[in-house]
Amino acid sequence: MVNGATVKFYGFADTDADGMHVSHGTIISPPPYILVKVDHRLDISIPGLPPSVLPIEPVPFTYKINSHKYAKVSQFPVTLAYAITDFKCQGQTFDFVLCDIEKPRVGPAPPTSPYVQLSRARSLQCVSIIRPFDVDQLSAPLPADLLDELRWESDMARQTRAAYM
Repeated sequence: MVNGATVKFYGFADTDADGMHVSHGTIISPPPYILVKVDHRLDISIPGLPPSVLPIEPVPFTYKINSHKYAKVSQFPVTLAYAITDFKCQGQTFDFVLCDIEKPRVGPAPPTSPYVQLSRARSLQCVSIIRPFDVDQLSAPLPADLLDELRWESDMARQTRAAYM
């Protein structure tokens, strides 16, 4: 819940008649808190909530427009994000990319995964890497079947050029 921990949105708090008011599908007043689910390994339990589910209350703050004008607002202290796999993001370009290029502890990870992740942003200034990684992973050899396919593609390109030039 602190220092950039990732949580999943679980839902809004139940409210009574004096709580959240909805009119024609529009929320007029926010819920008293939102519920988020943390990693189940944390073993957190609050009476009345499912295991690993925690409430987050809105935080009030003052937004100063100029020396004479200000607005008092209240908002939930969260940053919304969208996660996507390197396989799914191939061929797409994003304004900002937050990458996790560390090899997973379990399961396979193709050696091309870091390249795919790092090359999705418009520039390197728009790339952030979320945790340390083993630099040797970036120079891991490509699998034999991928090398065979790359050779085949190169041969086909050469044959096509020879036939039509």
